[in-house]
Amino acid sequence: MSKASFVTLKPGRGERAHGMVRIPGIEPAWEIPAYVLRGKETGPTLAITAGIHCAEYPGIAAALRVAQETDPAELRGTLIILPLVNTPGFFERSMYTNPRDHKNINRTFPGKADGSPSERVTHFLTTELIKNADAYIDLHGGDMIEALIPFTIYQRTGKAAVDKQSEELALTFDLDFVLAAEPDAVPGASYTAAAKLGIPAVITEVGQQGVFESASVERHVRGIRNALIRLKMVEGQEVLYANPKRLERFEWLHAKAQGLYYPAVSVGQNVEKGQAIGDVRDLFGEVQQELKAPISGPVLFIVTALAVRKGDPLIGIGAAPANPAG
Repeated sequence: MSKASFVTLKPGRGERAHGMVRIPGIEPAWEIPAYVLRGKETGPTLAITAGIHCAEYPGIAAALRVAQETDPAELRGTLIILPLVNTPGFFERSMYTNPRDHKNINRTFPGKADGSPSERVTHFLTTELIKNADAYIDLHGGDMIEALIPFTIYQRTGKAAVDKQSEELALTFDLDFVLAAEPDAVPGASYTAAAKLGIPAVITEVGQQGVFESASVERHVRGIRNALIRLKMVEGQEVLYANPKRLERFEWLHAKAQGLYYPAVSVGQNVEKGQAIGDVRDLFGEVQQELKAPISGPVLFIVTALAVRKGDPLIGIGAAPANPAG
């Protein structure tokens, strides 16, 4: 597809352009930083976003590093990087949501041109970025109150070529688990929108609890550079990591009432279906909700806050394929 520009950023061959790009129809103005690196030779277009959840810092830092350190003169095709989508929330240290409408941006894809601020942002990303890409990577991690084990997700589409490319993109990251999610497992997510457009896409989850630390940044960076090699956008020795455990679905448990959350398991631990994994209590210690594992598998993430609100996610568990290949 190779689109060599993004909105107002139109670099020449072998050049990099960067600047603030305004999302249409939002007041006060919503601007996001953008980089476009155009190679000397034609090739694929890889789109990368980070900071949709603006306290997931390692992905933001990694996107900035790749945007600033990649030499466009050595690139084939076009690399478009939006390292911080949720700019209004970033300096407010907002968790999960966009402070303009208090929505989780990553539940509003593909968005609406005349919708809320979050919906306008995702409409812009879908129409201007994702649909014009040959591949898409969305960088995430554990928000301020989330502990997680590194994993990546892609959505199965039923289209063999797209699913194969998404799987290979996932395997360019050296993470513990690769989750091949069912269609619409997470409605409104970025990778769900990409899958519906037939674009190979992954979400990466690296880093946790709103901590900015170099090891998680480096893990993201290595994966992106490996993906560039995989897509033949740069020269280098490709690595496809064969060791991650495969998962085919995941389930989350949510708080049914406001209260105090006491998990009884830890991230990475394998649990059995029906196992007691924690509870939510009121301020007098009375159990309001007993939590039992809905499936058997590894704990992918846990909320680490004592205080939880009704509807908050508490824990996510993955399930391995019934008949794993190999």
